[in-house]
Amino acid sequence: MKRKPAAFLDRDGVINYDYGYIHKYKDFKLRPGVIRGLRYLKKNKFKIFIVTNQSGIARGFFTEKDLKLLHKKFRKDLLIKKIKIDEIKYSPYHPKGIIKKFAKNHKTRKPENLMIKQLLKKWPIDIKKSFMIGDRLSDKQCAKKSKLFFEFTKGNFYFQVKKILTKI
Repeated sequence: MKRKPAAFLDRDGVINYDYGYIHKYKDFKLRPGVIRGLRYLKKNKFKIFIVTNQSGIARGFFTEKDLKLLHKKFRKDLLIKKIKIDEIKYSPYHPKGIIKKFAKNHKTRKPENLMIKQLLKKWPIDIKKSFMIGDRLSDKQCAKKSKLFFEFTKGNFYFQVKKILTKI
């Protein structure tokens, strides 16, 4: 099976504006150039993965069901625009959580890289042609552990993605 390049994208602060613990679709506002950038990645045969820490679940601000509903609506809206997100991975854990089963450190929680390892195991990815965009140091550390080219998010997602594709 031919290995494909992939974009590993943090969600809050990269795909959408980060207003803190976003879990309702009405609060999910896309950042500039996201639709055009995702389209550009698909046109260039990239797999698109979202890898996101969602400690709001551990902290009791929202449930996994809330998060899954938001992701379902987001993916549906993207499909209407002919954009397919290949997979969304999230880590509901946080050591200071109040929901017992999620109140711990976990290898899926960035800066650890288990979410990426799981995706690499499941999908035929060409890591040398892949990259990650994030907005926090934990994203950069996760990318480094995964041997992924990394950039912090910049103003316009489309222009950033276009530039990254000339570098990798």
